Amino acid sequence: MSWNPNLIFYACIAKDTTILAELNSKDADLGDLAKKCLEKTPRFHSIFSHTVHGETYMFFILDPFVYFGIFDESLEKPECLLFLKSVKNAFTSMIDNRNSGTMKQRLYSPNWHCFQGEFSPVFQQLLASNSEFDATSTAADLKDDHRESLNSVRRKNKGSTDSSSEGMKKRFFGDADKSGAEEGKLDSDNDDGSVSSGSRVQRGRYIGKKQESMVVLLSMDLIRVCGVLLFVIWLWVNC
Repeated sequence: MSWNPNLIFYACIAKDTTILAELNSKDADLGDLAKKCLEKTPRFHSIFSHTVHGETYMFFILDPFVYFGIFDESLEKPECLLFLKSVKNAFTSMIDNRNSGTMKQRLYSPNWHCFQGEFSPVFQQLLASNSEFDATSTAADLKDDHRESLNSVRRKNKGSTDSSSEGMKKRFFGDADKSGAEEGKLDSDNDDGSVSSGSRVQRGRYIGKKQESMVVLLSMDLIRVCGVLLFVIWLWVNC
């Protein structure tokens, strides 16, 4: 993905409402318009855009810095965001390379256009570079930039919630597994090597029938023994 530099009318880097550096390729009045827009920077957003009268106004917010741009509406919003992302990367790189007390003071209490002279060539390079990125990866980077602090809070809350829900799951599924194991134990390993239908009722019936059969066999054996004893007694009496 790439951008058309002719469709980028205005861009700036601001701390709160103080513009540190700006690019204006169309109309001098866009600077005043940008200042009014920055005063209404949407809260609780990392990205915000609005299209009206053929122009797209986009905010890319990394507190306390705001990267703001005005683009032709024919430039797709992912491309607008791509350009602002490139501005952010260039500005961050410049700050990191000049990590001095003077730089920190300038960032802590910045003056209007205090980085204009240093960053104007960078704006021109970005316009000419026609850089190519993947908009999907850009969106992923934004999530990392803006939600890390929120994620830390979520992880804490999630930790307590997960431990509670995990305990409930273990109790529930543990009992279910135990029941299933007991049922499986009752429903398998018949004496003939076959497996029953899986029903406790059927297993119970099978056991009941088996016990009845054993009682009948024992009764028949007892009758035979009694008959033999009676025959022996009869022979002893008659002899």
